[in-house]
Amino acid sequence: MNTDLLNYVNFPALIINEQGTVVSRSKHIKHKYHINEGDDFFALCDSKVSLSEFILNISNMPLGSNDKCLTHFSFIQKNIEVYVSIISKQPILFLIEYSAELLQDSSVIDLVDHSNNLLSLVDKNYHYLSVNEQYSHKWGLQKADIINQHVITVLGEEAFNKVVKKELDLCFSGKVRTYTDWFYSENKKQMLFLKVAYQPVFDSHSDQVNSVAVTVTDITDIQVLNEKLTEQAFHDPLTTLDNRYALMAYFDKLSATLTRNDCYSLVMIDLDDFKRVNDSYGHNIGDELLKAFAVNLKNTLRADDFCCRWGGDEFVLLLAQGNTAQTLVTARYNINDRFQQLQEKVYQVAKHKLSLRFSFGLALFPQQSKSLEQLISIADSKMYRDKKLQKLS
Repeated sequence: MNTDLLNYVNFPALIINEQGTVVSRSKHIKHKYHINEGDDFFALCDSKVSLSEFILNISNMPLGSNDKCLTHFSFIQKNIEVYVSIISKQPILFLIEYSAELLQDSSVIDLVDHSNNLLSLVDKNYHYLSVNEQYSHKWGLQKADIINQHVITVLGEEAFNKVVKKELDLCFSGKVRTYTDWFYSENKKQMLFLKVAYQPVFDSHSDQVNSVAVTVTDITDIQVLNEKLTEQAFHDPLTTLDNRYALMAYFDKLSATLTRNDCYSLVMIDLDDFKRVNDSYGHNIGDELLKAFAVNLKNTLRADDFCCRWGGDEFVLLLAQGNTAQTLVTARYNINDRFQQLQEKVYQVAKHKLSLRFSFGLALFPQQSKSLEQLISIADSKMYRDKKLQKLS
């Protein structure tokens, strides 16, 4: 056999003579573990069952015979199964092929350590069996400071007792668990939004879970961006009130949970002669007046009321009336009473003292309609009727 051919193969293998001297080795063995021709192969083995004895035992077998042996190798600090074949009798040469585990030992570690996810393996005593580079880097620790330590040492007592222990226990019972949530890192002193997946790792010879593989994806930046976009999408930038899109979303939630006795008043407000303020004092003053009005309008609300800027100088309220059905007359009287001080309010904007009155119309939900569009139309018509009556008076 031309032993030089072994230099051109990618699988982990080498050829030794009966003294244990390396005659040839594959590229994987050469580049990954720096084992060279002439090295003493037996010196790399520290198994309780000597590999040298095993090889000598099969040296008397016929050419082509092979067997396998599990031994511990100092250069990778783990047990690996090797396949030994007799490939030459004169001189005696042995081909040693490693199981796929050795190849995986290299490629999987490279893959795991280059993952952007935080990967860990936890045993039934909640101690770390293994973590990747990203995991140790995220928590500002060395791998050696994490391996064999309790999960509490990294994640803290509060997170472990409130969330992590429960999820690990469920996973040890054989369930796959996935969730996303905010998490406070005691080591990093910051809030993180994490997607966490717990995967049971079963014993190869039984149906028992012997460890849990935990994959953590830090999606804090994505969540913060989503929250900012949601804030922009559902809030009015000038008054900081909710906007019409927030009203639509809120109305959909109300509709989904509406009971037979629920009653709400939808109120459409329009500021009277607001154009005159912009024309007389400028848009900057007009904007400041709008902001001041929005603050005062919000202060008239109860905890279960909703307020938004519909657009321009128009505002929409959804006022909870409890489970008592009201007539339009009664509802309008109650709202008039709530708005009385707001109608009489005088605002100090820059050097100007400005009063600001408004007209409003209302519609009852769900008595008059279950459609937001129709309720807005009803309230809008009544608001303009109110505005005309005020001008006539």
